[in-house]
Amino acid sequence: MTRLELHLAQAAVAGALAHAAQREAHSAVAVVDLGGNLLAFAADPDAILAARDLAVAKAYTSLSLRAESGALDSSVQPGGPFYGLNTALNGRPLVTFAGGRPLMDETGNVIGAVGVSGGTLDDDTQISAAAVSAFEDARSQQAARERLGD
Repeated sequence: MTRLELHLAQAAVAGALAHAAQREAHSAVAVVDLGGNLLAFAADPDAILAARDLAVAKAYTSLSLRAESGALDSSVQPGGPFYGLNTALNGRPLVTFAGGRPLMDETGNVIGAVGVSGGTLDDDTQISAAAVSAFEDARSQQAARERLGD
């Protein structure tokens, strides 16, 4: 797989929202493709408005850095080696707190990312992990179907 397919992005969103409901977190979930374009999105009706934009920004950050969005949080603070990186780009912001994770193909190449916002940072971390898990499950099921079809 070289590109993120819509049904896999939707599986990530569905998995995230199911886990958010279990945690009673009013979350927004966004999935971006390799170009940083929004591919799938959904939000709990009670999610705060800012959660929607933050979910997209966390996904974009994770894609841009090819890492979890929170990985550089302490490094972009005053005195850190990457101080100011989160505000250095014109246009799309880098959001360097937890909730964004890359989505990878079977060979470990990043093909997109998911971002979650609306709960606590722990909620966002756990819900984004559930999104990745749901994505990987759907990807594995697709690969199994393709093998059977050959």
